[in-house]
Amino acid sequence: MRKILLLMALASQLGFAQKLQVKSVEMIKATAQGGFYHPRFSPNGDYLLTSKVNYSGLKMYSFADSGLKTITEDPGAGYGTQISEDGNTIFYKKSELKKNLRYTSLISYSKKTDIAKEIVAPTRKPLTVNLKGGALVYVKGNKMIKSKSIKNAQQKVMVICVEDRKMALYVDGEKTILTPNGEDASYIWPSVSPDQKHIVYTVASKGTFVCDILGNDIASLGKLSAPVWLDNQWVVGMDDKDNGEKLISSTLVAATADGKVRQTIEAPEGKMAMYPAASADGKRIAFNTENGELFVIDLLTE
Repeated sequence: MRKILLLMALASQLGFAQKLQVKSVEMIKATAQGGFYHPRFSPNGDYLLTSKVNYSGLKMYSFADSGLKTITEDPGAGYGTQISEDGNTIFYKKSELKKNLRYTSLISYSKKTDIAKEIVAPTRKPLTVNLKGGALVYVKGNKMIKSKSIKNAQQKVMVICVEDRKMALYVDGEKTILTPNGEDASYIWPSVSPDQKHIVYTVASKGTFVCDILGNDIASLGKLSAPVWLDNQWVVGMDDKDNGEKLISSTLVAATADGKVRQTIEAPEGKMAMYPAASADGKRIAFNTENGELFVIDLLTE
């Protein structure tokens, strides 16, 4: 009997692994007029951040009261935004031109006080931001800088970014260049899985892949633009097509990290699903349409 129960449990887990089950797909009514793009869940899922199609500005949508609040109109604020574990602090980058040169600064916004302050002064060097254990970590140029509050040497601090079209993985300040698909490939959209064991990334004109944290054991996920981790097992992205001038179709696609399972997640009829975001618990997916309406997918979980 014990063996039978164990086999049933394993079969149940395998069945869930082979397909994501959608419970509901609902539009956020406050975004019905369009203009909202690039959603991002807060860690506890109580709000979404969203920006304009060009990543300018940040607005906060609250699930509790369905309210929309403008945080900033700063250009570039919606790209690479990070949220503290308690959801009270938002870190975003401000992009601006000075004498025709591009500068980027790092801003910290407090949800409690509604006050924004500059953390990193405008710089010409690339900035990539991450949060670890509630503390701020960022790469400025080719150097990783971490908050003094990170004192646990046993806890690895990772930041991954793109440098010279290659993936650069910083682990506790030490950098490793990863080129699992060759040094001549152009790498975009890299991110580390929640358990810090795998990396999902896209190679221009080649598709999306997953490798281990050392750049080995490559699995192909096919075409999957703007991929994000749903959990340690699933990756969600978009299968988008254009005619060279404009987008003609885009659907959400989920794939297992080993590349063995790939499924389409149906959006409402007539809607193009773009730029998915996953909740920290892996139970919801948010996406924007081509017109900037926001939708939230609730997944069935065991």
